[in-house]
Order: sequence, then structure tokens, then C-alpha cells
Amino acid sequence: MERRRLQARQDHDLPDDVLADALRGVLPRWLAASRCVCKAWRRVIDERRLLRTDLLPLSLAGIFIQFDCHAFPEFFACPSRATVNTKLHFLPPPKYPFDEIRPGSRFDNEYFVRDHCHGLLLLRNYVVNPATRRWDPLPPMRDTYLFLFKEYLAFDPTVSPHYQVFRVPYLHEESIYKSMVARGSTQLDPLVEESEWPPSTCIMDVFSSRSGRWEERSFARQGNVAGDIAEARRNRHCRWEWAKCGSAYWQQALYVHCQPNVVMRISLSEDKYRVIEAPIDMNAMTYLGRSKNGVYYASFIKDVFRVWILDESYDQMKWVMKGEYDLKRVRASDQHVHGPWVLEDINYEFFRSQLPEVKKEARVEEEAEWNSDNDDVDDNIDAIQGRRLGGYEVLGFHPFKEILFLSSFMGEEWDATVHAYHLNSSRVECLGNMRPAQYHLYEGTAPCEEREYKYFPYTPCWIGEFHSNKCNL
Repeated sequence: MERRRLQARQDHDLPDDVLADALRGVLPRWLAASRCVCKAWRRVIDERRLLRTDLLPLSLAGIFIQFDCHAFPEFFACPSRATVNTKLHFLPPPKYPFDEIRPGSRFDNEYFVRDHCHGLLLLRNYVVNPATRRWDPLPPMRDTYLFLFKEYLAFDPTVSPHYQVFRVPYLHEESIYKSMVARGSTQLDPLVEESEWPPSTCIMDVFSSRSGRWEERSFARQGNVAGDIAEARRNRHCRWEWAKCGSAYWQQALYVHCQPNVVMRISLSEDKYRVIEAPIDMNAMTYLGRSKNGVYYASFIKDVFRVWILDESYDQMKWVMKGEYDLKRVRASDQHVHGPWVLEDINYEFFRSQLPEVKKEARVEEEAEWNSDNDDVDDNIDAIQGRRLGGYEVLGFHPFKEILFLSSFMGEEWDATVHAYHLNSSRVECLGNMRPAQYHLYEGTAPCEEREYKYFPYTPCWIGEFHSNKCNL
């Protein structure tokens, strides 16, 4: 240990020019890791701009859309700006043969995207970087009927080339738990139901790419308790609704929804967590995400949505309202259903040989690309007799600009128009329609109540530590 400290002290004493010359020959992924050695190294790397910004996840490439009936995630983006091949065909084939997969079939999809963080995708059995076409398999994890689990990805290449996967426990809702008690699967213990939730010490299973294995980690609670187990069970949100509420990874802290109606802030560097009361009741549709200035929270009630930003200054956790916005502007822009962004239709191309000979619907693309700095907008909203919306879905926040992506639909969620809502100017841009080609042939026997859709704004990254395979570009 003393030898390591002495070596670090000697390295810190190197002149900046000498250190910069030595670091210029380091591979990008190791250069990113070198920023963590000490403040002096980070300062030299950042001030000399040694780490190429084009390798970092600093630009939005598009939005991954995961339909539950599709074998692969779809990608919604502007074709002229496409820089990454987002098809996941390079992954190992599933345990079942591909020729046994049929559109509309219900199968345990190994390629279902569960989370995204700074360019990495979390699948059921893999962590994948579409930009470099590298992946790591995830070791199997034991399950228990006592809890539900939701997996979240934590990765920041400016801090470390390694990533972590967190399995956050959730309680079974009250009706399901009572059913389990009635079947004898478990026993009702009044003392347990009165205990704190989340507990004072929350134990989570965490996978680290550095160690290559799952490990139990204990996180000590800071601050006040959220409630008790009985109260948390009464929360009306099921696991699928919690999954749609989003998450955020910001400055080495993971933010996720937790029962009952709170946000859990998990500090990776301190092995501590705290619960933050949500700014609004969960009866509204809510979404948690990361944007330009940190952690954002959106809630939707009827034709109005509100956005808050989490203020963590002076070690306080306080939601500050960004603004209140009217969805009439979304209805106004909905008249232009064709935009510069299109769906790649990855699944249609893959299953084309099995589909009937039906021509793919022509898509009308505008010559002008979507420009988030363009302030032109049609303000004659009240004069537009637009259709009443059947509903809307939050697709996520723009990670670098204060823009909320959302979709509006008349009937099915998959037949929807995608909009970019600028939070500072209340300007709305129609990006295009995200309807997959021949989706009615895919949905098959999937009941409406079991359908699951997920959306992830994607920022490509060309840095990361993957031990399992070499680059397959």
C-alpha cells in the first residue's frame, strides 16, 4: 500500500506537458479510466481534451422502442443522422432456433431491452453496446418469490469503463400478496407488515463488469423512512407500471421509483441511499429521467403535464417546478403525421420471408431535418380542429436539452405520432409516426393488458470494458 502511494505521489509530480504526452498514446477506454486515478490526471486529460468527445455518449442518435411482440427492439431516428447500426443480429442466437419464432408468438425474449445508460443496453441475458457491437453475458441470478425485482444499468465512461447492474427489490402488491397467503406460499406476519420500507439497510444484488459476478451489497439509509411494508403493498402500481416510470443515472447516483410513491437515490460511491418524496401523487402518470440539468420528473393529468427538477444543493433534496404545459400544442402538431424521423422496421426486415407478400407502406419524409434550435412554430392552436387524442406515452427526456419526447395515439400505442416538446418555449415539433410495418401480424395472441412497451433515448458510446468478446464491426 505504501509503495502504491509513493508511486502515485511521484506520478502526480510529473509536469503537465510530460504527463499529457504520456497519456496521448493510451487507448480511449483506458484514457477514460485514467481520469479516475487522481484529480491531477483528470485535470490534464480534460484541459488538454485528450479524450475525444466523439467517442463519448454526448449526442442523441434516436429512440429505442421495445414492443413486447417483437424479437428485436426497434429504432426511431432521422435516417440522415444515423451513425450506428442498431440491429442486434450480431448477438449469439437464442436457445430456441430463429425459424421457430413466428410473428405474434409469445416467447421469453432474450433481446428485450430493460434499461439503457450512456450507450449501453441492458437485455435479459446481456449488456450490449450497439456502437462497438460488443456484449457481455450476464450470469444467472437466483430468484425468490418474496420480492419482485427490477434491473437498472449504471454506466459513465467519463468516470470508469466498467458498468454495474442493480436488482432493486419491490414488494408484491396487496392483492397478490393476499393470494399468496391464501395459497399457503407464504405466511402473514403482522410484525413484518409493520416494519419499515424501504428497510434501514437495503440489500441488493449488484453485477459488476469489473469482477464479472453478482454480489450482495448493503446500502444504508440516510434521512427519514418512507413508510411501512403494509403501506407499500397498498400502492396501486403493479410491476409493469413501475417499469414504465423511468429511471436516471446522474453523478454516480442511481434514481429509481420505489414503494410507496418515493424516489430512491442510490449513491454508488458511498453505499448509501435515501428516499425522496415524489412531487405528486402516483395516481397521475409519471416519468423519471435525466436531462440537461440533472434529474427530472414529469406528471400527466388529463391535458396538462408538469415537470420538476431535483435540487440537491446544500445536501437537500427538493423538487423545483420547471413549468406547467398544455397538451393542446401536441394536438395541434398532430396534423403533420409525417416527419423527418422514421422507424427502421428491423423486425419487418428480419421476418419478411415469413410475412405475406404485402408492400410496405410508403413513408413521406420531409426534406428538412428536425432541428431543436428552430424556433418556428404555428401559434394558431385554438383554430385547429384536431382530433381528440386517444392517449399518450412518455418516450423520455432529451439527455442534453430540455426537451420531452412523447407520443400521441388514437387507438393503439404502436400507431402513434412522436413529438418533441421544448420545455423552455412550449414549442412542439412533430418528428414522425412510429407505427411498425405489419404490426397487426406480430401482436397475435398478446392480450392488451399484458402488452409492454419501453422507450429509451439512445446516446452512442464507443468506450467501454467488455471482457467477453472482441469488436465485431
